[in-house]
Amino acid sequence: MSFILAAEKAYIEACLLELSAIKPGNVSYHSEGHGMTAEHFEISARVSSKALFNRHIIALGERILSAVKATQQAVQDNTNLGIILLIAPVAQALQAAGKTDLRSAIGQQIEQLTVADARLTYEAIRLAQAGGMGEVAEHDVNQVPTITLRQAMSVSAEYDRVAYQYHTNYEDIFDHNLATYQHYVALWESEQWAATAVYLSQLMRQPDTLINRKHGVLKAKQISDMIAPLAEQILAAEDPKAFGDQLLALDGELKVSAINPGTTADITVATLFIAKIIQARILGQST
Repeated sequence: MSFILAAEKAYIEACLLELSAIKPGNVSYHSEGHGMTAEHFEISARVSSKALFNRHIIALGERILSAVKATQQAVQDNTNLGIILLIAPVAQALQAAGKTDLRSAIGQQIEQLTVADARLTYEAIRLAQAGGMGEVAEHDVNQVPTITLRQAMSVSAEYDRVAYQYHTNYEDIFDHNLATYQHYVALWESEQWAATAVYLSQLMRQPDTLINRKHGVLKAKQISDMIAPLAEQILAAEDPKAFGDQLLALDGELKVSAINPGTTADITVATLFIAKIIQARILGQST
């Protein structure tokens, strides 16, 4: 299998694995919600993969816009903007890295981002009809950008946890979530439940910024505080399956209130993808 096909396969596997996990408030195979089903996300993963891992695309902004366009044409909904924004620098790094450490390679790609990348990414965000970088008036996504995409993400990092990853070179994933995933895969012998562990630990540790934007910072913190007792029980358990009904009940409760920790889910997908890349040792393979 070629380098590109291996990375694309790992991406689709990560997207489907995340759908297999119970994620209170977010769409999965266990529960649809927010006007979307798991099938929408399956389709989005497959169609966006072709753009994300297209070796002929050079600019990261073009990679993002192409993936968003493919998704919009297929499902006419914003199912995966955050995922695309998180995966694009990793895909870019994999193609350019050689033998470089993955996190360093991602950081190099982010540092090289341009104003043109910002322009194309703003267009993608508008196309997906999503917020995030519009929190600061002088760099609203409805304006023509005058700063690089790296700078725009830094401006937005306080309000958007996806942007925060660009600002910190994927701090949540490399400093927290990868170790969580690897620990629970070993402990529970289940990738699906380890994905749930990543989702719960991320949400418990960091209030979701999609909830923040839609319902306010107090609600976002309230949701993190609310799930913490159950999350702590699960993360301390030898077998998480006994908590499945409680997680599904919480899932229903959040969806009735239109609460979707979507950014947490996006970060979970990126964590799973990077874990698979590391496990498969795809970095540094010949293209």
